[in-house]
Amino acid sequence: MRVLHTFKVYDLEREGGVQRAITALAAGEAGGAVEHDFFTLADNGPWTLQPNADPLTVHAARRTGRCCATDFSVSARRRFRALAREADIVHYHLPWPFVHWLDRAVPSETPRVATYHADICRNPLLKRLYEPMMERFLHRLDAVIATSPVYAKTSPVLQRVAPERLYVATLGVAVRDDQGVAVDQAQADLRARLGEAFMLFLGATRRYKGAAVAIEALRYTDARLVIAGECVDRAAFTAHAGHCGVADRVVFLGRVSEAQKWALLRLCRALVMPSTLRSEAFGLALVEAGAAERPAITCEIGTGTSYVVRHGETGWVVPPHDAPALGAAMAQAQADPAQAAALGRAGFARYRNCFTATAYAQRMHGVYDDLIGQGRTAPASCTAIQPPETNGRGPRNGVNS
Repeated sequence: MRVLHTFKVYDLEREGGVQRAITALAAGEAGGAVEHDFFTLADNGPWTLQPNADPLTVHAARRTGRCCATDFSVSARRRFRALAREADIVHYHLPWPFVHWLDRAVPSETPRVATYHADICRNPLLKRLYEPMMERFLHRLDAVIATSPVYAKTSPVLQRVAPERLYVATLGVAVRDDQGVAVDQAQADLRARLGEAFMLFLGATRRYKGAAVAIEALRYTDARLVIAGECVDRAAFTAHAGHCGVADRVVFLGRVSEAQKWALLRLCRALVMPSTLRSEAFGLALVEAGAAERPAITCEIGTGTSYVVRHGETGWVVPPHDAPALGAAMAQAQADPAQAAALGRAGFARYRNCFTATAYAQRMHGVYDDLIGQGRTAPASCTAIQPPETNGRGPRNGVNS
């Protein structure tokens, strides 16, 4: 089976959870039963590559520009059409309005599926204009996938998808086992520079990620905060830290390598992801914290963040935009390393049970097989009870907390 994934950017250009989810899905395939291609846009396209670290082939068309926060390309459709003709399934990753135009190049007999990663939250005008178009597009697809049972229940867009076409396939994380020496070296270097037991913010400092709240929360604890990820507005965050009087306890590392990421997770006391909007639909960094046996601190925003992190069991869940509450959770992790370690161990058990790349690939493989008529029932997500008669589809599932 050959699956063509389509998303606006690849990790070489920009960090992001969607890109990591696609590569984790490819990495989770045992025995090569599914071949994964990834079609995207790039400023320096066109090109095709097979990254050493990612078990998929990436094809990029030249990005023409952006309009209304949407990447587009005037030359992409021809290249996409050729790839779609070779695919057994075309898998879109949304939201990305440009795929509506690309979709016209897909042969009529080829099944099309979309993973709906997040509602549009930050641009009310774009949301009002685009959501009706999005809903019509989803209606034409063979299946729509939510990344958690919580998002399937709470997204206004997903609530309007026909129940027989809505699936739940929770995401997973690929942990490479061939970087031990590199991680050990990175850990030694970072320990000499940063010490240990700090709070770690991991990922690009997009507005909805809540980095500013994490910085402000340092006023309510004596913890240190390391911010590792793309930070295009670093000057503003530095000024904010100075205004809060905590500049001496914030370190900006910028984008880090895969080995450095896992080294930082080993060294930190807890991961902090205080996201404030539904744009944070899942939070793969929270899963990575569990894989590294570290607790996570996140916010209750009605999405997958509080589905991944169980308050008091694998970390702490606090209200969004609440710097005192976030600071109190940081202080608790700082003051009680034994509790933090216990939460981290529970997080690792939850990762092993629910969020491995292999588990994610099995869930998606079930959906793919269902679409092309091989009759295999889509496996359950870790907290969704999937009656056999529903074929693993989401809204008719009972959900346990």
